[in-house]
Amino acid sequence: MPRYLRTELGVKGILLRRGRLLLLHRRDDLAVAPGLWDMPGGGVEVGDSLEVTLVREVREETGFAVRVGRTIHAQIVRTRTTSGRPLIVAVLFYECSTRAAGSPRLDRSEHTEYAWVAHDKLSDYPVPPDQAEAIRKALGRKAIAGS
Repeated sequence: MPRYLRTELGVKGILLRRGRLLLLHRRDDLAVAPGLWDMPGGGVEVGDSLEVTLVREVREETGFAVRVGRTIHAQIVRTRTTSGRPLIVAVLFYECSTRAAGSPRLDRSEHTEYAWVAHDKLSDYPVPPDQAEAIRKALGRKAIAGS
């Protein structure tokens, strides 16, 4: 009998404005990826679709209403929390669009600052390795921080 991988499920939104990618700085006291830069998104709750989850998470983390587009990347991420607990998450990365023109309203319980980052400045913003690959695919470029 095969052994199946048991994972949590997460979604992330790739938001671009004038060729710049929205990144959010994770608080230093978070259990997963503390202090790194991140794309908005989060865990899928039982009963929610991937799209509903992503719309909710982006709104909670930025205040932006988004339209979910095509899937850019999917990956199984194996990591550990700061307490040492192993964590396996299947993460799907989606292209998203928004008509919001202002600044994001951050959820301060998760993020401390935001940046709209041009491709040539991405190396200044360390991101988790799984996000570096998704960004690379979204932008069609090679030099991404965290890779």
